[in-house]
Amino acid sequence: MEVISESAEHHFLTTLEKLRKDPSGWYGLRLCFSRQLNHADMIATPGHIRGKLHQLSKQSDEWFEIIKERVQSLEKPFIYRFHDYDLLILARATDDNMRAEMKAICAEFSEKFGEKNCEFSNLVKDIRTYQKLSDRKFISAKLIDSYKAMADSNKVASIDIRRARHEDPTILMVEDDRFTASYAANILNKDFDLVLAKTGEEAIALHIEHCPDMVFLDIHLPGLSGLDTLVAIRKIDPKAFIYMLSVDAVKTNIVTATNGGAAGFLKKPFTKDRILGVADKSPFVRDLKLKIKPPLLR
Repeated sequence: MEVISESAEHHFLTTLEKLRKDPSGWYGLRLCFSRQLNHADMIATPGHIRGKLHQLSKQSDEWFEIIKERVQSLEKPFIYRFHDYDLLILARATDDNMRAEMKAICAEFSEKFGEKNCEFSNLVKDIRTYQKLSDRKFISAKLIDSYKAMADSNKVASIDIRRARHEDPTILMVEDDRFTASYAANILNKDFDLVLAKTGEEAIALHIEHCPDMVFLDIHLPGLSGLDTLVAIRKIDPKAFIYMLSVDAVKTNIVTATNGGAAGFLKKPFTKDRILGVADKSPFVRDLKLKIKPPLLR
């Protein structure tokens, strides 16, 4: 038995790569505690986040101990405890008794937490599904980190103060398209300190860390959507100045973004003058530029 709780996402990725060519005889059992997390509920009251994560961690720990006792008959299983509290058994089940034991654990878990929260898989059929799961685990880990950052009330409370102490204006660009991110960076780097994020999960934590004067937030992101990210950022920083980015201008998205606190909507592709003009609309950017280079006296 090998228990992996540190950097479990990386170990899982590496193991799947080794099994990719020949997954025969390998089975997986996933206990999905992370599915109990509802994003809207989690961010509704940031002061309650820590308690909700603690409760989830406690449930995961309890089943972690149960699993370790139950998998003794399996052939050198890997037991993963991921950062998002999910548990996964990956084992070579060489006979019917071993597979039956894994199914029995799944049945017990399903009875308590629901069938949708437990998955038993044959890697011969599901290796690609598990490879996609491995990718999602990295995003899910960042979501947990963003919740923990939101739960840090002292750090959140200092956002306004830290932003006011910027020596140069800071922009957070949240964009998963490499070309768009690179194009924007080449424009903005000349006049702004630029922080880049590819996902909404990263963006929340980076916003708390860097207190940007302006945020460009893509509406279509992997994992947490841009609209969900908008609501989360505004929850801990109501003064945040955020412009949504999108290749389309769907009316419902514009209305939802505006209701969520977005200052505006910038359609992609955008010109250099357009993105710089939008950046200068931020009151934080304007005030800081005046402080750095006050207007000439007449």
